[in-house]
Amino acid sequence: MLRLYHILPRADHPGSHNALKVAVLLRELGLEFELIDVDPARELRPAEAPLRRLNPNGLTPILDDDGFILWESSAILQYLCDSRGPAPLLPIEPQHRARVLQWLGWEASTFIPALMALYMAHVGGGEEAAAAARVDFLLGMLEQQLSGRDWVADAYSIADIALGAGVPALLPLGVDFASYPALRHWLAALRQRPAWRDEIFLADLRAGNLA
Repeated sequence: MLRLYHILPRADHPGSHNALKVAVLLRELGLEFELIDVDPARELRPAEAPLRRLNPNGLTPILDDDGFILWESSAILQYLCDSRGPAPLLPIEPQHRARVLQWLGWEASTFIPALMALYMAHVGGGEEAAAAARVDFLLGMLEQQLSGRDWVADAYSIADIALGAGVPALLPLGVDFASYPALRHWLAALRQRPAWRDEIFLADLRAGNLA
């Protein structure tokens, strides 16, 4: 049995966007799984918290595949596709696969740090201008990539899942997507997929009046 340790939305937490990626993929693959809602204050943050034995980072997602424990969302997405998934979500052909992994890497190494910098400036009352300018530049890159195409890579893939979980998290921070029509079209296409009927994703869209 597959088990996904997740943080669902609660009064003091919007839910885990990284675990959202894995939940969406599991639904897309039609896999049965047990979703375990984690209390981060009790089960993740303390050094002696029980889930630290599964992920020493004290973060979600954590995947338990019949005793095989895996953390880091990008690794989990690739593992599920390689072990269970149909090829289109992570192609076998080397160039198509590399294109998906390129955007998966960009999400983790470039986009998420910019998102977090803006979040920290926003909640900390710091100077947001530089962080907002960086985010706008990266959204422009994604807008250009999506112009004239339906999906980030050659077809719907784990690159769309990873970015689709993270990009809308900018909306509650006040980022305006009005100047990114291709990006808005892409988000609307994701919203039509049953796997994306998730409160974390939909709450972000509502924050930007895109739901």
